[in-house]
Amino acid sequence: MKTHVDSGNSILQISMESQENTSANSIKSRPINQRKRLSPAQRRKQITQEAVTLITQYGSYGFPMQALADAVGMTLPGLNHYVKNREELLSLVIETFYDSEESNAPTTLGATINHCDQSDSATKECRHLPSALHETVCFNAKRPELVALFMRLAIEASDPQHPAHEFYQNRHGSILTDMTSVDWELPEEYRDPERLHDLIVTAFFAMDGVQIQSLTNPNESMMQLWERAERILFPSPTWDGYR
Repeated sequence: MKTHVDSGNSILQISMESQENTSANSIKSRPINQRKRLSPAQRRKQITQEAVTLITQYGSYGFPMQALADAVGMTLPGLNHYVKNREELLSLVIETFYDSEESNAPTTLGATINHCDQSDSATKECRHLPSALHETVCFNAKRPELVALFMRLAIEASDPQHPAHEFYQNRHGSILTDMTSVDWELPEEYRDPERLHDLIVTAFFAMDGVQIQSLTNPNESMMQLWERAERILFPSPTWDGYR
């Protein structure tokens, strides 16, 4: 009987050792960290892309930061290394995806300006100012959550300590400079630099105003409001053939 028990114990012990060795080999063969190593710039871009997805689904304050950390495969302390808090994250999203030509959306204002400024390859139609602005408003109309975020941060960023303060402080001037530098196809009377400058300033401010009004006016969409503005900014027959 004793021999039988010992034999059973030996078999059990061998079986357990075999399982442990198999488990150990399995662990050794599996990389501890399978996450692709990214540069700091690549990681911040990944974070902003995932943040946009979450903002679109849940709103700018509708998801925990842990959800964003999970989406990019990081711990919360690791995420905090790139963005210290939600306000800094939202500022990063705006800087990267609202006007920037670096975003993947070709109809952001920055991307539109950059493309139209390539006068050697751009068609005359591309360099029509009304069309470029129309496409930008059309794109923004499809992402109202980011528009609302942009407007709210614009007010908060009046505080010099806000993470987005410098971005908003410089935004109008930099975009105005870029827009006036494009070789637009224009009616004769708007080829005067001073008159073109005044038109672009007015159009640019009108775009922001339309976006604000569309968030508070349930009766008209952003595009309907912009089409009203277009009739004043680019009237017929002056702009016929330049749209």
